[in-house]
Amino acid sequence: MLNFSGSSKRRVVNLGDRKKPVTSHSFLEQSKLTRIQRDQERTREKSAIILQRYITRYLHLTRFYRSLIKEYLDKDITNDEEFVEWLKVNIILCKWYFPRHGNRESIALMCDKLTSSIWSIPNDLIEYLFQTLVGLIGNESVEDKQTIFHTIKFLYDQHEGLNVKKLTLYLYQYLSRVDNSLGKDHRKEALDMIYTINIQDSFENFMQVLKLSYTEPNPTYLKILRPILATERWNYNQPDLIQMLASYLSILGDVEYTHDDFIIIGNFLENVECTVRSEEEPIEDADSQETPDNTIYVSSAVVSQLEKLYSSNFLKTTINLLTSDSSGLGLGILVPLSNLLASFTGKIPMFISIIPGCFDWLYRAIKEDKSFKLFTNYKQDYIVGDIDHNDMFWELVLLFQKSYSYWLIVSNDLESFAQDKLSLENVKYYLKFLRTVCLTLVFRKKQPEIFSSYSELKKVSIGLLNQLYLKNLRLKFLNQDFWIPSSIKFDIDTLIRLTAEEELEEDTEMEGGVPSFSFKNVQSPDTLAKLEILKSMPYFISFKDRVRIFQALIELDRGRNTGAMLNSFFFSETPGISADIRRDHLLLDAFTAFNKSGHNFKNRIQVQFYNEYGKEAGIDGGGITKEFLTSVVKEGFNPENEFQLFKETIADNQLYPNNDIYTKITHDIDPVQQQVRLQYLRFLGMIIGKCLYENVLIDISFAPFFLNKWCNMKNSINDLNFLDNELFINLMKLTKMSTEELQALDLNFTIIEKVNTKTYSFDLLPPNGAATPVTSSNILQYIHQLSNFKLNQSLTIQTRTFLSGLFQMISSNWLNMFDCFELQMLISGEHTDVNIDDWKSSVEYGGYLENDLTIKYFWQVVEEMTIQERFKLMKFVTSVGRVPLLGFGSLNPKFGIRNSGSEINRLPTTSTCVNLLKLPDYRNKQVLKEKLLYVINIESGFDLS
Repeated sequence: MLNFSGSSKRRVVNLGDRKKPVTSHSFLEQSKLTRIQRDQERTREKSAIILQRYITRYLHLTRFYRSLIKEYLDKDITNDEEFVEWLKVNIILCKWYFPRHGNRESIALMCDKLTSSIWSIPNDLIEYLFQTLVGLIGNESVEDKQTIFHTIKFLYDQHEGLNVKKLTLYLYQYLSRVDNSLGKDHRKEALDMIYTINIQDSFENFMQVLKLSYTEPNPTYLKILRPILATERWNYNQPDLIQMLASYLSILGDVEYTHDDFIIIGNFLENVECTVRSEEEPIEDADSQETPDNTIYVSSAVVSQLEKLYSSNFLKTTINLLTSDSSGLGLGILVPLSNLLASFTGKIPMFISIIPGCFDWLYRAIKEDKSFKLFTNYKQDYIVGDIDHNDMFWELVLLFQKSYSYWLIVSNDLESFAQDKLSLENVKYYLKFLRTVCLTLVFRKKQPEIFSSYSELKKVSIGLLNQLYLKNLRLKFLNQDFWIPSSIKFDIDTLIRLTAEEELEEDTEMEGGVPSFSFKNVQSPDTLAKLEILKSMPYFISFKDRVRIFQALIELDRGRNTGAMLNSFFFSETPGISADIRRDHLLLDAFTAFNKSGHNFKNRIQVQFYNEYGKEAGIDGGGITKEFLTSVVKEGFNPENEFQLFKETIADNQLYPNNDIYTKITHDIDPVQQQVRLQYLRFLGMIIGKCLYENVLIDISFAPFFLNKWCNMKNSINDLNFLDNELFINLMKLTKMSTEELQALDLNFTIIEKVNTKTYSFDLLPPNGAATPVTSSNILQYIHQLSNFKLNQSLTIQTRTFLSGLFQMISSNWLNMFDCFELQMLISGEHTDVNIDDWKSSVEYGGYLENDLTIKYFWQVVEEMTIQERFKLMKFVTSVGRVPLLGFGSLNPKFGIRNSGSEINRLPTTSTCVNLLKLPDYRNKQVLKEKLLYVINIESGFDLS
């Protein structure tokens, strides 16, 4: 019988949580794991018991044998035999036990017994005991070295003739490790012992003591050191040498230096090859100068000791040694000192400059040497044969050149060849030697061993040659052919290729890539030397050849940019580089359109001019761009424009950045407007760069002291003459005034700058310039600080901003090939008259023959024009009113004259983009002249076309 529960659906039973039935296999596995865990616990417990037993046993035995040792050390001794046995055991303890297990109590007991015993130590044991104790003090793990030291000192004092081998070395190591924790008396005690032993140990070990710091003079130590150091030679690493020299100077104190002291200082400096800076020197001060790779940083205490070598008395005595002692001692001190302390490197040249007759002595000493005669009289540009080793001569040359270079910096052109310095004739004669030296150093770079201090000699020699080259640019005391090599031939195409490859390699490295190869590895030394000349002494290559290199590098750069632009065209949106320019808002529109274009400004730009009547005629095939650039230059560099970005020099109306911008920025006057002015300055830098890039000559003249910044040259007091000749002359008058006359002027180290109607003061010697009166002792410093403010400081922000725009277009390395006067020619061309014969020979005719009547009349009219009219004609045809730097043959396209028909009422027209003059066939000289003069003077842009 079936039961019915009220539901017809099958009941669902959820078995998801049902436990898995236990099988025999899983039970066995669990039992095995439990058994293993029990075994591991038993093993750990057993191991712990064994380890505990051994540690307990070790500690018990340690305490036991320490108590035995203490008991033995503290044992009462009643006779010599017992004391000898006690000594033997102690020697064993010192050698085998104390170095590993030494403790203060045991060592103290032993040392006390040794120093208080009434029993004598046999001779056969004292030596062994002494050396064993010395070994203990040299062991880093042994404690209480002070007690051991007193025991050693006691034994040393009691027994003469002991072997002190390594004792001074161990004592030095002991002092160097615990120097700061020692009391003053104990430190002196240890030092006294070292100096008592001195070279009985060994000279090398004794010298280690000078590596310690000394804080006060010590006549006793000095008496020991002098005879030793004056007769020995040594060499250590650079930091140790500097510390040892400082220690010796500290021991010397303020005593009058003897001849031996100069010998010792010379011996130290002979091996010094580094430049020293203080660890406390502010980072910005260290970064403001070029820091050599061999610079080391030391404490201010060491620096203060080294500064003694730059004291007036020391330097005067050393210079006297130089001129009176033929041993070369003075030379051996002065040459290293000129590099040693970074903050004092100019002091030695300064002293040589102010000591009467010193330059003359140096010059005569150099001139009388056979090496000087070899270089001066050599017929070729550089020496290719054997050169004798003559270290003293080259050190003398190095000292002279450093000092003369300093003199050229601090002197002005009016006093450069003063009677107590080098006469002009001597300078010209020395330049023959210097030129040969510089070229030889460049071409013999694979043989630096020929010259003493090769790298430094080359750097200083080339630097001095560059200084004299610039001085000659101002004073013109050398013939131009002096700078033309007689035997060195430059392959300009090779130099172009190498320069381009070098730049590409540098760009690859800057971008984090690895060049596929270094071009320098596959070039001959001769070729690389010529490349170095281009970079460091470019005036040995003719100006026109350097212009060729400059223009070729631009073309290579243009090719790279074109390739990049094509990639941009195919793979992304091509950046627009065109603009509509209103003539009455030319600078504003140009700035708005192109200021943010960046590197794209190198590419071809498209300009559409608008005048008051609307769009101007003409298609920009290049000519309109030229007119655009020259027009922006004319308006942007106008000192009277809205922004007044530039000023003109008083005498020559040459342009330089307006110093008012600096004054307003530093005094927080209208900061927003000053930022706008800086942006326009940067844009004008881009415009000048674009003119150079497109080979567009512009009618503008920059001040030489401003152009110096473009080619990485430093301004000097002589450049103040370009800025303000009257100020320069008045400053020179100050140098001849007496102290009373200077006091009457009431000058101090400040300068007042006027902006509009307000005046602002600048401190020339911060922070105490206002409180520092100008006297006869600091008048030169005042003149140089004032010149620096006028030529550098007050123009720094503006110049840096302008150059950031210029260098975006033109590599600074390319401009470094030129001096400031050559840069001016690169910008605006030569201001000489047009070479009509060169012009004629380079013209291409279309529809005319050279002998046609109109062409003959044309050249007759050109010859009758004034210089300015010829420049206007050039501008009318090419949009550039200057002669091409490399002549008319370099124009691309060539200057062309095309027959535009026989309608004599028509005016001549041009296609400036292709340098083409469209000249009607007038066949009448007077008509041709009238029409030509009319169009070149009307300046109506492209409307005539």
